[in-house]
Amino acid sequence: MKAPFLSCFAKDLELFIRKKQDAGFLYYSGEYTLHTFDKFCADCCISNPIITKDLVNAWLESFENCSAVTVAGKASVIRQFSLFLLSIGRAAYIPSHKPLVKQRQIHVLSNAEINALFEEIDQYTPGVNAAVFRRLAIEYRVLFRLLLCCGLRVSEARKLKKEDIDLQNGILLIRISKGNKDRIVYLPDDLRILLIRYTKLLKEVYDDCSVWFFPAREMDNLLSVGLIDTRFNKAWNATSFAAVCPDKPTVHSLRHTFVVKRMNTWMEQGIPLRSMLPYLSKYLGHKSVEDTFYYYHQLDTAFRIVNNKDSRSKTIIPEVPAYEDILPE
Repeated sequence: MKAPFLSCFAKDLELFIRKKQDAGFLYYSGEYTLHTFDKFCADCCISNPIITKDLVNAWLESFENCSAVTVAGKASVIRQFSLFLLSIGRAAYIPSHKPLVKQRQIHVLSNAEINALFEEIDQYTPGVNAAVFRRLAIEYRVLFRLLLCCGLRVSEARKLKKEDIDLQNGILLIRISKGNKDRIVYLPDDLRILLIRYTKLLKEVYDDCSVWFFPAREMDNLLSVGLIDTRFNKAWNATSFAAVCPDKPTVHSLRHTFVVKRMNTWMEQGIPLRSMLPYLSKYLGHKSVEDTFYYYHQLDTAFRIVNNKDSRSKTIIPEVPAYEDILPE
């Protein structure tokens, strides 16, 4: 049974959703969004069932840690609801298609922070000395390097199947990623060698028979986002940088770091960004170059972060020799 609406908009919301469903829309996502709006209104003790600008803005501001795309999607749902209210003779504010959202500051990891983070990841020893947990510790070492070195989204890396990876030629096939499009990602040779060692180790030592490249505790399942986030956060919090960093990085920061360091290298080499961005956009799986300009607009800050912390090295991840010690023989 679906949870009832509780705010002063309850009857209007029920009628609106029924209209959507009668028109042939499943409207699951929209209904979920409207439940969050309803709870916000109930918690704020809103008693007058009128959609106002202040109400919409206050609700959208509660999603300050979400991306602009996510917030725009929520605003779109309220926009539809407001248009419905207007159609039945009620007053309602119509929010913009592109609401102004205060974005979180992107944290680009310096080389020192990268080294410290991966030192913690590599040193992680599971509390339970069981084969399955030792295997997971090895998977994290490889997974985080793949995210950083190829700029993959977390969802893309965790959903990789063995059949999607050509280690002989160093090619990843990213299936039905964001935007419902497949794409090819090429591996650096040192990372390709690491993945070969990883697959051999899992097969010979841990009897890996999973279809997933990063299987979970149960071989039939893939690693969850929650487990990946938890391991990243624990590793980061154990570094000396965690206490002094004003903008805490997330797993997605590895993708940002890959992009900014790649752009930084091109800039230092005198390669025009505009000529390279179309290629980078395809590599990242963006719909257009405009999406990649999201990173470009943040480069002034990003360059200062990177250059102030370490202006000498251009490496994306620790030097290749570091790979030799992260997987047991």
